[in-house]
Amino acid sequence: MKRYLNKLRTSVVRSTGWIILVCAIASCSKDNMSTPEDLIIYMPAGATYNTADASYVTARSNVLAGAGTAFPVLLTRAFDREVQVTAAIDTSLLSAYDLANMTQSPAFSTGAFVLANNGQVRIPAGQERSVDSLRITLGQTGDLDFSKQYVVPIRLTSTNSGLPLSSNRQVMYLRVRFNRITTQLNGAPTNRVIPIVINRTPTGDVISGNLNLTAGLNTAFGQGLSVALRERQDLLAGYNQVNQTNYVAFPANSFAFSPASVSIVSGSLNATTPFSLALRNTASFAPGRSYLLPLGIADEGPVAPHETLGLAYLSVDVQLQNINPSNPAPVGNRVDRTAWTATASSTDNDYAPGAPALAFDNNAATGWHSALAFGTPPAVTFTVDMQNQKNISGFTFTPKYWNWSGVSAPTAMRVASSNDGVNWTVQGSYTGSMPAGTAANPELRNISFYAPVQARYFRLTLTAYGQYAGGFGELNAFE
Repeated sequence: MKRYLNKLRTSVVRSTGWIILVCAIASCSKDNMSTPEDLIIYMPAGATYNTADASYVTARSNVLAGAGTAFPVLLTRAFDREVQVTAAIDTSLLSAYDLANMTQSPAFSTGAFVLANNGQVRIPAGQERSVDSLRITLGQTGDLDFSKQYVVPIRLTSTNSGLPLSSNRQVMYLRVRFNRITTQLNGAPTNRVIPIVINRTPTGDVISGNLNLTAGLNTAFGQGLSVALRERQDLLAGYNQVNQTNYVAFPANSFAFSPASVSIVSGSLNATTPFSLALRNTASFAPGRSYLLPLGIADEGPVAPHETLGLAYLSVDVQLQNINPSNPAPVGNRVDRTAWTATASSTDNDYAPGAPALAFDNNAATGWHSALAFGTPPAVTFTVDMQNQKNISGFTFTPKYWNWSGVSAPTAMRVASSNDGVNWTVQGSYTGSMPAGTAANPELRNISFYAPVQARYFRLTLTAYGQYAGGFGELNAFE
């Protein structure tokens, strides 16, 4: 029989059917068959060619979960036998990765990252994809710096099938990041400073502004958290040094947080109840001083506070405020303006001249206005000399009406008084809306003092006003 088969091998057989029969009779084993050239074992492409991203969520030093840490091994097409493939972490490839990507990846110790199941996966017969995946897990993490990104090169090393491993898709570079879960305070401005003003009026202190911060997480956490605030006066000196400020600490027993702590339920990013601040004994805050209260999330529980977003700063300034913010009409009689004079830090002498004295001419169609400003308007002062002391309860004013550009009037200004024109006492700040109306039917705005002011001079510093210029059509005082 053997002699017959050898004779068949050397015979010239042109029939396709005979060739198949010869191979069958010769018992050509699959192990000895040549592998088809297009059947190759390879890695998936990843996020970019040969590169994929993985991440772990951490809380303090504990690793909680991973994402993107597993991927399959592939065949270019199905094979009729089961294929087993083995991979390994090969740190010798890091230098080539860094050279190609112009990076400097941190080294990691053997055992920091581990391939599950010793890096072995299985591609069943007739399939193109492994039923399990190459998966990295964390081993000895003591030497890992969770603030860094690591690159873990995973290389296909062997297979039981005799099939070739891809020459250009044999390695996957897994970029591993660690995302820390942290608590933070949401709702603070970019500079983290929340301004609060104590307006000191003759009838008591009125507080403007408030703490309105919400405790939150940057990543949802799998259990409920209790978050509390605490003062951080230890940060005050450093804040002043870095920002070149001169804040002083809040007076003792002058504040309380409400509530003392809040809850973030499991799976949520924010607490439902915000923190607020209750100021106590506001009389302990002195005018002319600026106060700062650094505060932060108490560093406790399974999730640490963020180094910057877990902090906020409350600033408190005391302003003497003798101006009623509701702007009622001043009481008393209108003061005779016959002898009044006025000066201004800015007057338009180019486009539509309007001297300061025109604010006292009993004609709303004329008036004073500052030089036209394009862009951010500068502060402008308007100083009145009443020639002798008056007991003033307040002022009224109309805007400077323009024929071509609406009206000009202050919507915010500071008011100060003086008896000698040299030493000034701040009476407070006015805030109001832009008047409407016309020169024939002007609309008034009011500045009303809580307590009448005895003075000869009044200086009105316009800090916000209408388009292009600030001004008055008419300005009257009452006593």
